[in-house]
Amino acid sequence: MQVPWYIAALGAALVWGVHYPLVGFALQRISLFGVLLLTTVPLLLMTPFFVAQLHTDIQTFRNLPLSEQAMVSVLGFTSLAGAAFVYLAISSKNATLASLIEISYPVFVGLFSYLFFRQTHLNASAVLGGLMVIAGAGLIIYKNP
Repeated sequence: MQVPWYIAALGAALVWGVHYPLVGFALQRISLFGVLLLTTVPLLLMTPFFVAQLHTDIQTFRNLPLSEQAMVSVLGFTSLAGAAFVYLAISSKNATLASLIEISYPVFVGLFSYLFFRQTHLNASAVLGGLMVIAGAGLIIYKNP
């Protein structure tokens, strides 16, 4: 199914808008590990439907150069660490402020895209917007220690 990128991005924003307050609610009742585990349950339940794709992916992965296998392998750890940090922030403060700071991640996406792959997807408006996001995150942190 192909949808325009901006519809998918808005869909993600909508889903995260629902997800973060639910995470805050859950973290007041169960442990961080329990919440992280709950987020994996749908994936585990879907796994039997994608066995053939997983087999293909494993074969493709094995054929990658070792350096590319390492880069792909780090994906699971960064996903887990990112989720854990966001959930800790939500637990320590609240979902709204945590998400307003976390939303600065595109600045780091640009930085690491360049550092890892020498790719830049920036233009003047993107740089200006990124600076405004960082300034906004700084203001939120300054006024809400």
